[in-house]
Amino acid sequence: MKRFGRKKEFTTTRIIAVGFFVTIVIGTFLLMLPLSSKTGKVTGIVDALFTSTTSVCVTGLVTVPTYAHWSLFGQVVIALLAQVGGLGVITFTTMFMLILRRRIGMKERLLIQDAYNLDTIQGLVVLVKKILKGTLVVETVGALLYMAVFIPDYGWKGVWYSVFNAVSAFCNAGMDVIGPDSLSRYVGNPVVNITTMGLIILGGLGFPVWWNVLDVMKQRKRKCRTGRESLNAKLVLFMTAFLIVVGAILILILEYQNPATLGPLSFFDKIQAAFFQSVTTRTAGFCTISQSGLNKSTALVCCLLMFIGGSPSGTAGGIKTTTIAVLVLTVVSIIKGRRDTEMFGRRVSD
Repeated sequence: MKRFGRKKEFTTTRIIAVGFFVTIVIGTFLLMLPLSSKTGKVTGIVDALFTSTTSVCVTGLVTVPTYAHWSLFGQVVIALLAQVGGLGVITFTTMFMLILRRRIGMKERLLIQDAYNLDTIQGLVVLVKKILKGTLVVETVGALLYMAVFIPDYGWKGVWYSVFNAVSAFCNAGMDVIGPDSLSRYVGNPVVNITTMGLIILGGLGFPVWWNVLDVMKQRKRKCRTGRESLNAKLVLFMTAFLIVVGAILILILEYQNPATLGPLSFFDKIQAAFFQSVTTRTAGFCTISQSGLNKSTALVCCLLMFIGGSPSGTAGGIKTTTIAVLVLTVVSIIKGRRDTEMFGRRVSD
């Protein structure tokens, strides 16, 4: 007979879930503090909880305007929550253990393996270090590029705007502190457009793809014949490029003459805005054109792009690029009567 008081196994999946829950609770408490609001008053638990959740889950939805309601302290909390949500609670836990020089045991390695859906536990600590260093480098470069535009426009406030936007874009959070119209003011600014799109794409590719591509580039530079992208990296890169280009073309065609969106812009700015919309729709949440002004057909295209989202082990959401690619290719294989699903001349295991 089973005992009711038996201790349940605390699996790695549960630990990750609890980690997110605890982070959201701590974020809610910090955002409720009078210090977090510009008025110096306590923020209601519903708004604080919603903001904390949307920051950790990097959705970009808000119940109070980020730029107007939250003080600098509150915005810093939101940026940190987005960073934790984008990179993962387990990554940050491992980071603190490394800082405190704590030993990373088997339990922690299994957590990292589950968090990034990896097949092996070898080199996991090195992987986490690479993720943290890579994130720091990319976000720093992004912030510096933003500063070239935001400091002349906003003075020294532009420094914080640049840092916040770099974190938000890389983590695909889509929250900004500039104003009520997101980045609409910069619809024709190549620096802001390219920087934001670059951060969103890099965050959404997935960290394993980064290292695979970098390793292949190093091997090819050394003229090693073994330099070959993994099937996952190849599929992610192809699907990312395909969705961005196809999405941009459809948005450009459907919105070309819409006076509420692309209509008033020059041809070059229309192309910029169409690509920006295609990229940011894949779960980032920024905008340079009116979202309420989009045609229904364009909104449907955006919904499909949002549904697919980014790639595995990245900072974006959605069902993932690899999932939709394998589903489509499997259907094609069945129609053609093939036994296996194939891509790039390689078989995908069952």
